[in-house]
Amino acid sequence: MDAVAIDDRRLFQFAVRVETGPGDGTGFLGSGFLAASGLVLTCAHVVGKIGDGEPLRVVSELPQVNTARAVVLARSARAAGPDGLWGWPDLAVIELQDAQGNRIGGHPCPRLDLTATEPTGPDARRAVVAVRANPGSSRSVPRLRGVEFTWESPDDQGFWWFTGGHALPGMSGGMLIDPRRRAICAVVNNSRGLGAPTGAVATPLSALKELGAHFTEAVTGFNGAVEWDAAFDRRPDSRWRDHWNPGISGSHFVGRERELAQLLEAVEAEEGVAVIQSIGGFGGVGKTALAVAFAGRFRARFDGRVFHDFESYRGQAADTAADALGAVLTGIGAATPGEVELLDHRARAARWQAAAAERRLLMVWDNVDSVEQLDGLIVRGEGCVTIATTRGRLRIDDGPSLRLDVLEEADAVAMFVRLAGKGHPPELVAELVRRDLCMPVLIATHAREIAADEVALEEIIADLPEPDPVRRRGDPDLQKDLFDRLAGSYRRLDPEERLAFRVFGAHPGASATLAGLAAAMGCDLRRAERRMHGLVTAGLADRDLSRTSRERGLRAYRAHDLLRIYGGHLAAVEGDLEPIRATLVQHYLDRLGEGFVEHPDWFAAEVETIRNLATSGQTVGYAHLARHLGYRGLRYCAYDAADAGFRAAERLDRELGDRKRTGHSLWGQGEIARLRGQVDAADRHYTAALACSEAGEDPGGIGNARRGLGEVAQIRGDAAAAEAHYSAAMDAYRKGGFAHRMIYVERGLGRVAILRGEYARATEHFTVALEAAESEGDTYGIAFALLGVGDAALAAGDAGEAVGRYEQSRELFDGLGDPVGAANALQGLGKAALAEGDLVRARERFEAAERVYRDHDVARNLADLRADFERLEAAEFSR
Repeated sequence: MDAVAIDDRRLFQFAVRVETGPGDGTGFLGSGFLAASGLVLTCAHVVGKIGDGEPLRVVSELPQVNTARAVVLARSARAAGPDGLWGWPDLAVIELQDAQGNRIGGHPCPRLDLTATEPTGPDARRAVVAVRANPGSSRSVPRLRGVEFTWESPDDQGFWWFTGGHALPGMSGGMLIDPRRRAICAVVNNSRGLGAPTGAVATPLSALKELGAHFTEAVTGFNGAVEWDAAFDRRPDSRWRDHWNPGISGSHFVGRERELAQLLEAVEAEEGVAVIQSIGGFGGVGKTALAVAFAGRFRARFDGRVFHDFESYRGQAADTAADALGAVLTGIGAATPGEVELLDHRARAARWQAAAAERRLLMVWDNVDSVEQLDGLIVRGEGCVTIATTRGRLRIDDGPSLRLDVLEEADAVAMFVRLAGKGHPPELVAELVRRDLCMPVLIATHAREIAADEVALEEIIADLPEPDPVRRRGDPDLQKDLFDRLAGSYRRLDPEERLAFRVFGAHPGASATLAGLAAAMGCDLRRAERRMHGLVTAGLADRDLSRTSRERGLRAYRAHDLLRIYGGHLAAVEGDLEPIRATLVQHYLDRLGEGFVEHPDWFAAEVETIRNLATSGQTVGYAHLARHLGYRGLRYCAYDAADAGFRAAERLDRELGDRKRTGHSLWGQGEIARLRGQVDAADRHYTAALACSEAGEDPGGIGNARRGLGEVAQIRGDAAAAEAHYSAAMDAYRKGGFAHRMIYVERGLGRVAILRGEYARATEHFTVALEAAESEGDTYGIAFALLGVGDAALAAGDAGEAVGRYEQSRELFDGLGDPVGAANALQGLGKAALAEGDLVRARERFEAAERVYRDHDVARNLADLRADFERLEAAEFSR
């Protein structure tokens, strides 16, 4: 397996500082880390002067840990060992208590390797410790940091000795991580003694046995939360990558020196403290260009840059904070798309703050309409700068605000020359920019027309109206001034290009694919591409080079939103707007509906457009599209889009009085909640879906809702309720003639039988499902049924039968090209090996399955695998 990078910042929430006093660092004793729910592990000598029952302070990034009362629960003998080091094993456990003295819970815990063995060579180990930035000053606040050590040898007591790594006071008690196992393997104990400036001594976690059973029973080897595992998910080349796609390079930027100086002054005045700055102004005045220019000019000041456009002003649903967090996390490499889809807003915000910690970042949040859109996005780290552009007046933390006016005439002329080239009569250029009101968006459009040699400067000027002498400079009537000054550009297009511009304006996506545009125009890709090239030449569109594709239909176009608004206005005037939208609805329904063909690249390119379109209409066609977006979003694990689709469909279905389809939309919301681990929410949605489906006398919907409730009951361990719901689902499917869906229920009943300990009955259900799948030629169904038969056999103690079934299932999944399905079978083979006592083979198979789940972003399977690792760790620990 390829090496992975450890992201120290993601591990910081599991590390703690052990202190006395107010927690400001003055009473710093050493390091520690969360080892189990409500328990912190550190070194005995760190708390050597603290008596049993005396209060401590544990400082953590987690609020529930930071506010807890801390007391020493257990510790090893305090006697000093040889060579001035501490006596074996030098471990202590701190209990975290609430106000009533009860052990707290509800916080994530790391993965522990309780059976850690000595490395066989000079392997690397990573420590996360708390140390003072200035070790010689008690006023220096300790901070968490990562330190790399290299294995050397054990000593005669059992301590592990390491070389390398800078030895600093305070690191005692910190975690030592085995990158290959992705787990904590030891506790940092001390430096190497005798004033050694590098290296460390550590206590392996196998020594925890010496603290007593009451502790080892509380600690499981596989505590690992999603937050912990995520620290090891990124490849070495993805420690940080800028999420920077503003759509403009800044190479044509001119002027605004006064505004750039104001931004720089605001940054330097704070002397390293985070700066939050808003830039306001009407659309097209150059707010984004100014922010991008600042980012380019002062790039060397920052460790990284982030840009996100909230698209708040085109009439479509603007991005929420959760949408932006998802895009940014995947963009910087801090999470995979599949991982993001399983995180709610708060979890995404926590992941983003962890990724941004201790970095000097420049963040540009473009087209923000409300402070709520920035919830969780603002980073207040040292040296960070946040710039938010808005058309309104945005006050963020009482930070400074800069209001942009139109360009000075000299700067407007310079911008035209930069885009159109030199050699144009100065008096005509001056007249053009005057009639363009010195508005950057208008100047850019007309300069690009001139650069293409498609029209003379005089002709453009003749089409531009005289500015209103009464109107105050810098206060244009946006709609009227924009439309009046773009009318000539539109008239100069040929009829096919005019249609393309109206379609481009009516298209709901921020970026429009050629396939979608061609469908709306009613032409083939080649003709659509020729028309869009005409718009690019006219300065009315740009290729979206942030979304390149070898497939012609997925090549995309974008433009300033004011140009798109003008195109949409023309479509409405010409009576095209609703027909264009209706054509797009039918186009996407044809792709998503009964004739759906697997095409993940197409779905990824179109999903935001479909979401915007499906959630913008009021007719039954929009409801159908929204529901199909939900179905396919489930298929591709695009849960944000699926949820938006099902919610929009539910709203329209209720308005239309369609109980049957309302039930389907509610069922979809239940599926998303269940897949995200929100069991209570899933229960509510499935229950509501059942009520609607029963009222609508829809057996398919009743079966779906009952099956969902059965899965919820199964998750909760309620076998009786699960069986009742599955049986009701079976009756409904039988009544409706849904034979294929009955196969799913048979497998569910098999799982319930295993839960009850009725293994022969479980085998019967899985066998029925297997035979039904075989009769339909459903290879996937056969493979999943074989997994169930294997699970039933293993539960019944027949490991040999289980292995045979798992191998058959694995072979089928391999033949289908489904690595995740094959990993499910491999996980079963690992469970069989564990049952037979072959712990080495069990670990090999579990880890092989884990690699596949991580490579394919299958967070749900990783959660299931934790229980298997926990049993394996317990077996290894008992040996």
